[in-house]
Amino acid sequence: MTHVKPFLSAPSIPWPRAIADMDVILPRLSRPLTTAAFALLAALPAAAETVDFTGRGIGQGAVVRSGDGHELFGAYAATGDATVTTDAGLGLSLTATVGSGDYQKSLDRPGRNDQLTVSEIFLTVNSAWGRLRIGDEDGAAKRAVDMLPLLAGGQMDGLWTGIAATAPPIDHLGRDSDDATKILYETPRVMGLRIGVSYAPKRDSLVEDIARETPGRLDRDLWEIGLNYQGDLDAVSYELAAGYVTANSRNPLLGDTQSLKLAALALYGGFSGSVIYVDDGDSGRLKGDDASSTTLMASYENGPYGAALWWQGVNQDISRDYDAYGAGLSWRILDETSLSLDAVRYEGGRRGWVGTLGVEARF
Repeated sequence: MTHVKPFLSAPSIPWPRAIADMDVILPRLSRPLTTAAFALLAALPAAAETVDFTGRGIGQGAVVRSGDGHELFGAYAATGDATVTTDAGLGLSLTATVGSGDYQKSLDRPGRNDQLTVSEIFLTVNSAWGRLRIGDEDGAAKRAVDMLPLLAGGQMDGLWTGIAATAPPIDHLGRDSDDATKILYETPRVMGLRIGVSYAPKRDSLVEDIARETPGRLDRDLWEIGLNYQGDLDAVSYELAAGYVTANSRNPLLGDTQSLKLAALALYGGFSGSVIYVDDGDSGRLKGDDASSTTLMASYENGPYGAALWWQGVNQDISRDYDAYGAGLSWRILDETSLSLDAVRYEGGRRGWVGTLGVEARF
């Protein structure tokens, strides 16, 4: 799995100034979230006088060749964290990501939902009792099951899906609340197990227009639950997860959201293999238009080189089934900069090939 390293560490600033800055950063928070946010701030002891800053970023670019010709794609994101930790070990942080959006993208990928937007912004309280988040963040089910091995380039969350003719009919993680404004709670990991629960009043974000990109966007009362277990068996590390999403549709022609997700990942040396199964039913689709998806992925990394193979199949009751097969190579030319070459074959409605030549930089 790819891990992002901080790229910026700024000097601490006085805590009262940080509180004042939040009035500028969070002007669009609804009144209940604003009240909750400042209640959390007020709960911190006066001894917490400084704020520590860290940051990280990612940029992606690709030339994509398909039957429709050549396309250029780009995506970027920059994330900053401001964190306070008390002597008692209670931590409070404000996190914001500015970039090109990340609608229905993996937790470690930028998206192309907008040219410039605040993709995520949330407050986090960390304690021995778990993690509580308020704001725009991925929900509990998505956070639990999002475990495909990530290489630079056009694998399952790659830029090739930006071409409408090749986009799968449902996301490989299925339907969820995405970055809708929500409350999220995750337990500490105990004996390998972590449980998460989240609630979003409606499919809407403080800044990013996720509703515009979502079929059946009138969902209300979006609940998610996720379970994630990590363990080891001799030299093999593994991860098992399950997630469930439920929401009410406000469109009488579309089904309520009822999405079940199951996932598994195994790691051995530089090898990894994973599977994700999603049963979306008719979530956000015409009633009776059920859809399910299975995704398989295998990868190998040896020093600066990596290779991946994957397949996604989608079964639908009304429209045609969809299959996509992909292979990718990556080469890390610098510590955090990689080149990639990918090929994708898709079948469903239209058939064709897609090739991508990309670059990815993290800092």
